[in-house]
Order: sequence, then structure tokens, then C-alpha cells
Amino acid sequence: MKPKFLKTYLFSYFCIQKQLIISRMKLRMLSLVSILIALGIKSMGISAKDYHEFRVMVHAIPDSPYVPTLIPIALENRLDSLVYDLSQATAVKQMFIDINDTITPEHHVFEELQAIASEEELNELLIHSSPVVKIYAYRALIANDMNMNCDYELSLLEDTTCVDFYAGNEVMNSTVKDMVQMDVYSLD
Repeated sequence: MKPKFLKTYLFSYFCIQKQLIISRMKLRMLSLVSILIALGIKSMGISAKDYHEFRVMVHAIPDSPYVPTLIPIALENRLDSLVYDLSQATAVKQMFIDINDTITPEHHVFEELQAIASEEELNELLIHSSPVVKIYAYRALIANDMNMNCDYELSLLEDTTCVDFYAGNEVMNSTVKDMVQMDVYSLD
């Protein structure tokens, strides 16, 4: 009986040992796979960081989304550039505002906008986020004797956004609504 019992015991011992070895191998393989996955994820993170730094370096994106960029973004065409210039203006200005009778930069931009913008483009500018752009677009439509979108015109007549107006050496506070309604604020 001893040999048979010993055989059974040894057989079960070796089976258990085999199972332990297999489970250790599986554990090692899983550990190796998890290490490879972690390294892969880490390398993707580094490459994403490098890609982000590269895009910042070539000025494709700003350094921080919370800080305005110092380098202007390339604009698609001349009209976009003019609208950008007007949107950066702090106020609507008459053609001449000082005693030297020099034409204001805003008025130069307005004249160019008036010359190159189509009726459709000027109507779209009536709903621009900048109140200065809205007023100059309105004045360009009037000066060019173009048709105005009625809905956009009504929105201008209800717009109470504050805007400064330079007349001579005086600064007047007004709203988009008031500037559109009154002929006193003529740009000429």
C-alpha cells in the first residue's frame, strides 16, 4: 500500500507544484504585460506633451488658453484682418479727432471695409460681438446704399451695449442703439 499511496501523494504533489508554477508564470506574464502597458501609456503621454510644446513653439496655439497671445493669429483674408483691427478698437471715432486734422486709423480701416466688403458680409458684421464693429458695419451699409437685413437691424435698435464715441476732443458714452438711431454720430 505504501508505494501506491506514495505514488498518489507524489503525483498530487507534482500536480500542485505544476499548477503553482503555471500560476506564477501567469502572474509574471501579467506583470510583464502591465509594465508594457504602463510604459506605452507613459510614452504616449510624453509624445502628446512634446506635440503640444511643438504646437506652442510654432505659434499654432497660444501658450495658455487663459492668456491672450502676443503674436496675432494669421487671418484668412483682408476682410478678416480689417474686422480684427476694428474689434480691437476701444471706441468709435470721427474722421478727425485732434487739432492736427489727421485721419484716425479706425477711419482708414472703416474706409477700406466700406470699399471691399460685400452687402452680405456687412450684414453679417451687424451681429458681431464687438459693438464698434457693429456700428462701423452699419455705417458702411448706409454709406454704400446697400440693403440691410431687417432682423439684424432690429437687433441693433435693441442693443444697449455701451460704447465710447470720440467727437473732436470729447469722449461721449453711448450705446449701440443710440448711435444707430441718431444722425449726430455721423462718421464724416
